Order: sequence, then structure tokens, then C-alpha cells
Amino acid sequence: MSARTTTPPRRRLTRLLAAATLTLTTVTAGLVAVNAPAQAAGCRTAPYSAKLGAADYYQQYNGPEVFSYPSYPSYYRTTSQCRDIQVRNTGDNDDFGPFDACVNFYGRATCNGWTRVPAGQWRNIATNVADGTRFYIWIRIDMGEYYGYTAVGDW
Repeated sequence: MSARTTTPPRRRLTRLLAAATLTLTTVTAGLVAVNAPAQAAGCRTAPYSAKLGAADYYQQYNGPEVFSYPSYPSYYRTTSQCRDIQVRNTGDNDDFGPFDACVNFYGRATCNGWTRVPAGQWRNIATNVADGTRFYIWIRIDMGEYYGYTAVGDW
């Protein structure tokens, strides 16, 4: 007979609910900041057009995950503040690592092509985009390697 103790089902459910709540809270916090109108501060200057992020501290997921911002039916809209859609990885490259990002223009089923965004760097993920264009940002990260990602976007 094994000396290993198993976690009671109720405790496992509690842990699962706590992990799901934390993940949902993290994503929701990013989306709440997303819907604020952009200030005319200029490209790559705070305040940014959006804050993005997700975390899986309990390591429920293993492997690549794709996140879409904002959640449907909301969408982002480009402004005259920037000519490009760009994101900055604000992760520490330890727990919050590099990710791939792309733009999914409203009404399309695919994105414009994945761009790698290393920790601490900006990347243009779409260039010369007309003012008023509606879009989503898709972020892909390997949750098997990192707890999640944090980023800001400007457009």
C-alpha cells in the first residue's frame, strides 16, 4: 500500500476554482483598462492605448495558448495617435516571457501574421493602418514554459 496521500476531491475543486478565478481576474483587469480612450500622448508614450496580460500561476495549461483582446463583441479602433499597431512586452523574461502577436482585422477569420515580441521590446504588428480601423490583438504564448505574459499596446 502506498504512503502517498491524495488530495480530497473538495480541496481539488477549491484549488481549481481559485486558479480559474485568478486567471479570469487577470484577464478581466486587462480588459477593463483596454476600453479607456487613448490619450493624445503620442506613440509608445504612457498612457498607452491598452494593457494586456494573462497568467496561469497554477500551471493548469501546458502548451501554446492564444488569447484575443478585447473579448468579442468589443474591438479596438485605431486612432490618429499612431500610424502603426504596436505592442511592448513588459514581461520579466523569467515568469512572464516572450510571446507572438498579430492583428486580426474586424470581420476576418485570420490574423495578419505572427510577430515575435521579446521581453522589454516594442514590435509593430501592423503598419500604415488607416484611422478608425477596427481590430483585435491575438497573443500566443507557451504556457508550458511561462506563467503568462504582460504587455501594453499603442495605436
